[in-house]
Amino acid sequence: MAQYEVLTIGHGQLSWDAFLQLLRPYPLQVLVDVRSYPYSETTPWFNRDRLEHLARKEGWEYLWLGSQLGPLTAAGRVDYVVKERETRYREGIQQLLALAGEHAVCLFSGQENPLLSHRHLLIAQTLLRHDVAVTHILPDGNLVPAQADLFHSCI
Repeated sequence: MAQYEVLTIGHGQLSWDAFLQLLRPYPLQVLVDVRSYPYSETTPWFNRDRLEHLARKEGWEYLWLGSQLGPLTAAGRVDYVVKERETRYREGIQQLLALAGEHAVCLFSGQENPLLSHRHLLIAQTLLRHDVAVTHILPDGNLVPAQADLFHSCI
């Protein structure tokens, strides 16, 4: 049985109102932004400054951990094997574990489909190994529990 649960969601092209409708059913306390670059040209309401303000209006704390938990390695590449070994990533995971142990947390990135996102391919895989349940909120409101992928189930 998992110690606790972490939710994840991707904003894609959602309006702010549609995004809120997906999150409001949950007792969310902290929205953790795991984008390497917390900005969006097509959906400016998801830019860090604006998002932080909008989240607070909903009673949520906003925390950007993209420098630790974003998909890019220190060399600026997408390589999840290398990323998982980086000290900064491991420190970010420890910070996330401590946060999730005390608060209802939702990880947030731009990619709507969790199976194409580092929320699932990287972070969820690490959290599952730490006995944390991870549930992805899909754009249609359905929930999908994260499961270890073949590669990570062998580690």
